[in-house]
Amino acid sequence: MRVIQKCYRLSSFLFKLAAAYMLAPIVKLFCPSMRNVWIISERGNDARDNGYFFYRFMKREHPEIKTVYVIRCASPDARRIEEKDRIDYCSFRHYFYFALSTVRLSSQAWGGDVPIVDYYRKLGFYRYTKKKVVFLQHGITKDYQPGLCYPRIQPDLFVCGAEPEWQYICGSFGHPDGVVQYTGFARYDTLTSEEKKNQILIMPTFRKWLQGSTEQQFTDSEYYQKWQALLDHPNIAPMLEKHQMELVFYPHHEMQKYVSSFHSSSNRVIIAAIAHYDVQTLLKECSLLITDFSSVFFDFSYLRKPVVFYQFDREKYIKDHYDYTKGYFDYDTMAPGKVVFHEEQVVEQIQHLLEVDFADDREYQDRRDRFFPKSDQENCKRIFEAITAL
Repeated sequence: MRVIQKCYRLSSFLFKLAAAYMLAPIVKLFCPSMRNVWIISERGNDARDNGYFFYRFMKREHPEIKTVYVIRCASPDARRIEEKDRIDYCSFRHYFYFALSTVRLSSQAWGGDVPIVDYYRKLGFYRYTKKKVVFLQHGITKDYQPGLCYPRIQPDLFVCGAEPEWQYICGSFGHPDGVVQYTGFARYDTLTSEEKKNQILIMPTFRKWLQGSTEQQFTDSEYYQKWQALLDHPNIAPMLEKHQMELVFYPHHEMQKYVSSFHSSSNRVIIAAIAHYDVQTLLKECSLLITDFSSVFFDFSYLRKPVVFYQFDREKYIKDHYDYTKGYFDYDTMAPGKVVFHEEQVVEQIQHLLEVDFADDREYQDRRDRFFPKSDQENCKRIFEAITAL
């Protein structure tokens, strides 16, 4: 039965793709506006990352280019995309625009491409389609990731968000000269502190070994117990009350399925569900970030705001999380904030930064400046120029 299902899915895929590729040349012949189509995606069900912000740039600055966005129409994020540009994931229209496209962009290694098609490999007739593939990235790459190396992926443009990252990927990931470029991330163009509120953000990343856990297994884990203990710390609520602050706890999207397990008796502590809160907005609004290993701290550092790193399980994380292989980034010498390992140290750092109105140490300011020498609102422009240069 399973074999039959697989054969059906493969046959359906090939039929749709073949039909799309037969129809595309006819449409291009009679519709000049369809001869240069840029198709953008993220995971196929969201619009809040580099893909989305580059889409906004294209609509604003280059309306002459037909730009569409792949997203499931049932997704809450679909409303962010203009209806005429919204391509329902896995619909025939998706296959059709895939066939039409001259430039394909995504913030994810797989992206919202049609099923089975490897987003990066140009195999068989794909190498003759002259599509340019742009990897916008999701976050700063700081560790060695074999899945992003050549020839595992073969983008025409691999966008980097920071100078040390660019130097590392150029030297270690094996891509041809000129493919990896330091332009800055598209979403960084909208990162400003103008919307700052009296908020502290706690945003830990996920753990590979917890994926697929039952609710009981999750609440029995060190991960849950350490973060819940921080929320319950007796000094947190009085501190927030004294300084008229809110604390927003926003777990990684892979951990959001367990978000209801977290709780607090303080009305100043918000347990944030992904459906109701946007990461980009939280980064701009909050005055302090507390995380562990999440690359979101790079975005926060781009805003020149303080970060505290709570790494209670550093040894296990290095050993067991995604076959972690350390790259160029060293937390002890490069992190733009204090690295701590115990709950009391986190509370002490929050207290200290509240008392100095979130003024950061010069050492951490210098680290940020060295990491982001390009710190402006011209990233999308540089990405666009790099694509057109292809």
